[in-house]
Amino acid sequence: MNDLTLQGYKVFLVDDERIIREGVSQLIEWDRLGLFLTGCAPDGLSAYDQIIQIKPDIIITDIKMPHMDGLELIERTFKLLPDTRYIVLSGHGEFDYASKAMQYGVKHYLLKPCDEVDIMDALQQIISELDMQKSRLSFYELMEKQLAEALPKVKEQLLRDCLLNRTFFKHEMEHYKKILRIQDEKVRLILFQLEAAFEYVELYALKNISEEIIQFRNIMLSTIVGDKFIIMIEDMELPDIVILTSQIKEQFEKLYKVDLTLAISNHCTFADIPQVYHDALQYLKYRFYLGESSIITSEEIDLERSSTETTTANLNYNNIVMAIKIGNAEDLKVELALFFDKLHELRCEINVAISFCIELITTIVRQTMPDKINENITKIVPILEMKTLEEIHKYILGVSCVITKVNYEVYSQKNLMLVHSMVQKIQEHLGNEELSLQWLAKNYFYMNVDYLGKLFRKEMQEKFSQYVTRVRIDWAKELMANYSHSKVYEIAEQTGFGKDPQYFSNIFKKYTGFTPMEYKTMIKQGTHY
Repeated sequence: MNDLTLQGYKVFLVDDERIIREGVSQLIEWDRLGLFLTGCAPDGLSAYDQIIQIKPDIIITDIKMPHMDGLELIERTFKLLPDTRYIVLSGHGEFDYASKAMQYGVKHYLLKPCDEVDIMDALQQIISELDMQKSRLSFYELMEKQLAEALPKVKEQLLRDCLLNRTFFKHEMEHYKKILRIQDEKVRLILFQLEAAFEYVELYALKNISEEIIQFRNIMLSTIVGDKFIIMIEDMELPDIVILTSQIKEQFEKLYKVDLTLAISNHCTFADIPQVYHDALQYLKYRFYLGESSIITSEEIDLERSSTETTTANLNYNNIVMAIKIGNAEDLKVELALFFDKLHELRCEINVAISFCIELITTIVRQTMPDKINENITKIVPILEMKTLEEIHKYILGVSCVITKVNYEVYSQKNLMLVHSMVQKIQEHLGNEELSLQWLAKNYFYMNVDYLGKLFRKEMQEKFSQYVTRVRIDWAKELMANYSHSKVYEIAEQTGFGKDPQYFSNIFKKYTGFTPMEYKTMIKQGTHY
């Protein structure tokens, strides 16, 4: 094929009469008609192979020819070139053949002998038909191109309108679903929240990464609303969605160093999108509990409980305050962890949780030295700007540790002297069955029992009750070694265990591994320790 074939429509001529082939070839004004005669053949068989190669727009053919007649040529050509048009040259007795060609769309029949005017008239009609078809195809192609260009914007706007609960008339929605090829099937929404300042180019990069990983066959619609990127996908099993979204998250965070939090909605119909979008927005809020850079689904939260339940939990600050007062940083960390674990477990309204945290840090600041209280009171405000419970926990721990350290440095000597006094009183009253932390606090120190207990434990690295029992057991062992004639019940009473020798025996064995009688025997044998 040369460049001349690009000047107009291509014509191929088939006739077993040489004079007709030559006459048509020479008499028709091909250039004026905008046509190009691409070839001629004396029969259907020799014409067929050329036609398949050339792919002419118009074939002029005789009906009766040797080897392969015109009807068979049309039939075979139509299967491969269905848009090709035909002009049939027919003799008087050949209309039975010609009528069979109608099923292949043949419209132009010329009786032999015919002149060039008849053929040119037929050619002009076909040219008009081809021009019209080309124009129609060009129009369709233009429309498809414009639709393809507009479709992404239409899709984005449709999803945005659905998310924001715009009211659609039924025929409007059906029209949208038809042009966007949306079926009445279950769908899910995925919301992406960037957890730092960002440029919109990063949202579009996130869009491209999502489309690449999830693929267009699953993503039905996508849009950007405010600072969130949202996609609507065909419903899939939740674990499969989590795997795909984890890949998106990992790739985006690796490229842009920005944490990404995702919310995956429950499945729903197209009509239910506004409600599941509202729910998914609530999921994102619960990154306060679950932490930023999470993938959040309905399995992680209970919207009904969190929105209706009024917590009556008793979140106690006393142990935290006590640890700060006595300067015990280790106890402080443990007690704060317990407090925040409880708050995390409650999953109360986020504003309620924040109010608990503000109340806690206010209480903590009150434990500051008087000259520092105005300075530390300003440390309450930053909590209002924090996004997660974990962030608040770390912040309060930091503030608390500073105050605890100061308290330890200020009160350490005083606390040491107090504990030393407690040890003295224990030694003085070791044989008193009533000796206990409560008894000492009431009768000698006039201080809070819990405070004394924590202070004693911090300085002595041992609970008060354990210390008293251990010292009593050591005293009992000493009495057994020095006064072998003493009865077990007498030693029990003397060392403050009271009048129940069985209780004494149980405690003694727990601490030494032997009963009092076994230990006395070992003393006689010289094998005690």
